[in-house]
Amino acid sequence: MNSEPEGCYSIVYISTAIVDFREAELVQLLRRSRCFNQKANITGVLMYGGGRFMQVLEGCPGAVRPLYTRIAADPRHGRLERLADGFMPRREFTGWHMSFAPLPSDYFLSLPGYLTPPQLVQTGAGSTMQQVLSEFMTASSRQLVL
Repeated sequence: MNSEPEGCYSIVYISTAIVDFREAELVQLLRRSRCFNQKANITGVLMYGGGRFMQVLEGCPGAVRPLYTRIAADPRHGRLERLADGFMPRREFTGWHMSFAPLPSDYFLSLPGYLTPPQLVQTGAGSTMQQVLSEFMTASSRQLVL
């Protein structure tokens, strides 16, 4: 996964959920995303908290760009804002993970590849995305407390 024929490409976005995502819907989203992304050789991270999504997609441009277009057309979220879009020297996430803030029920903790928000930030230690993930997690937790 370190060597991309077209170069490693990444899109980072944030959006607001239009519908209220319950645990079952988030699990379904997780499973569908993992299946699709594995076939397309797309890695990254998806975080959800406080009614907001933040996602990092990485892979070859021919896979990442069409996926982002499909995500942007999804009516379950709005106010989509692209934070970053471009080539990068290497992948920062070698697996597909989904995280929620605050900590989810025990059900999510038993899902393979699931990382809690603190684990996710630690996994990204030293990466350029670590600060962004940490800020999203903090802001999402604050929104849920209000």
